Amino acid sequence: MDTTMQPHTYACHNSHTFMSFRPNRWQKVLTMYWIVAMAKQGRTTWRRFGLELKRQRELSGASQAQLAKMTGWSPSMISALQQGTRTPRRDHAEALDAALNTGGTLTRLWQEVVNQRDVPDWFRDAVLIERRATEIREYEPLVIPGLLQTEEYAYAMLEARRNRRSREQVRQVAKARAERLPAIRESLPLLWFVVCEEAFRRVVGSEAIMQAQLDHLTELAEVGTIQFQVLRDAPFNPGLCLPFRLTSLGLTQSVVYAEHALGGETSDDPEQEAEMSALFGALQAAATAPDDSIDLVKRWRGEL
Repeated sequence: MDTTMQPHTYACHNSHTFMSFRPNRWQKVLTMYWIVAMAKQGRTTWRRFGLELKRQRELSGASQAQLAKMTGWSPSMISALQQGTRTPRRDHAEALDAALNTGGTLTRLWQEVVNQRDVPDWFRDAVLIERRATEIREYEPLVIPGLLQTEEYAYAMLEARRNRRSREQVRQVAKARAERLPAIRESLPLLWFVVCEEAFRRVVGSEAIMQAQLDHLTELAEVGTIQFQVLRDAPFNPGLCLPFRLTSLGLTQSVVYAEHALGGETSDDPEQEAEMSALFGALQAAATAPDDSIDLVKRWRGEL
């Protein structure tokens, strides 16, 4: 879902007066909605950086004017950075860290925001949770799970339903998706996936893209980065549901993320977590064992 385009949809679908405008006025109104949406998205993206900058400045005891003098910038620039209305560069973050003696806090936050920038708005909470995870268990009935997708597989899948995104925007989202697993590998969370047979056998993009994707998947499993099980097609199985994920953030906290057509919902309700955990257990019991699943995927890869 391209959330940056929602104002267009809202305007067209919910304001009947637009339909009576002359074409040039209609286009101007949509353009204004787009400009407002882009400005709002920019403020939202860098708001977190601005709040941390303000916090660090206040901890140091410096005023905006004093920080401006320390960095050689104008007070209006410091104000814009704090409000999230100006996009900082990496050298801005580094200069602010040096001036405020933060030990690199703002530069690290800058990099984190940049890494998150191409993640769809509706999935950002899930990605932040993902990076704190000690364990992730995920069920996917239709495609290779996003955390395990190669960039080319992700691009082919997203390009097929591009809608309002440009090819460059699709490429950025695909790249961000492919970078999610490397971002969490160092923390060594337990990663366990149950995936329906059709996801491995459906060619996405081309046979070459699919072969590379299946190779990537089996390599991850063989080196122990992940465990995955294939849920074979059957008239009756517990997998007749939408994708979901269970994420453990330690010994006492778990979060459920359930996908739907317009995004997804996150919940830490204990009853919902227990219900979905029981469902994942049933999926594991019905699925092929991990070693046999690797053999199956290798066989299907050879048949492409």
